[in-house]
Amino acid sequence: MKKVTLILLAVATLAACKPSKKENEKKSEVTTYQLDAETAVVNWTGYKFTNKTGVKGQMQTVNIENNKSAATIDEALNGVEFSIPVSSIFSDNDIRDTKLKTLFFGVMDNTEMLSGTVTKSGNNEGVISLTMNNETHDLPFTLNIQGKTAYLKATIDLNTWHAEKALASLHKACEALHTGEDGISKTWDTVDLDAVLNF
Repeated sequence: MKKVTLILLAVATLAACKPSKKENEKKSEVTTYQLDAETAVVNWTGYKFTNKTGVKGQMQTVNIENNKSAATIDEALNGVEFSIPVSSIFSDNDIRDTKLKTLFFGVMDNTEMLSGTVTKSGNNEGVISLTMNNETHDLPFTLNIQGKTAYLKATIDLNTWHAEKALASLHKACEALHTGEDGISKTWDTVDLDAVLNF
């Protein structure tokens, strides 16, 4: 009987020392996202000829401010502010880049920098409040999130920012180069943006 009592006592003691389920459960790690400002890439595509042939380039400097951590990429993107010096434009063609800096952006009012704020992001779309040519207007965008990378796409209609004068200046300088096989010279008033944002 003593042996049985000792065995029961030992079992009860071991059971009491055993950690509870809650103690064994690992606390779930909270994932937060923050824009990696150093790796932000902004690509652009302008268009020439009546068949809308793309001319591609990149803005090589993107300054990010009001960058915060959040539970989702959309939340982290909301409120992000940016500025892009037009001097950082790059299309792998020095003559073209000089024309864009001086005869396009240089003709705009107070546009040494393109600047903006992401005012809304959610459900794979959002809005940037973009300042260019001394005017601020909403620029809608779409967002494709893959893992920790967001691919942002938007189309700028230059007429919205009243940049007709700047576009005419660029077209005049590039008139021959923008003449297609149909004999028509055309510089399009839309520019596509494609940004790669890592979080």
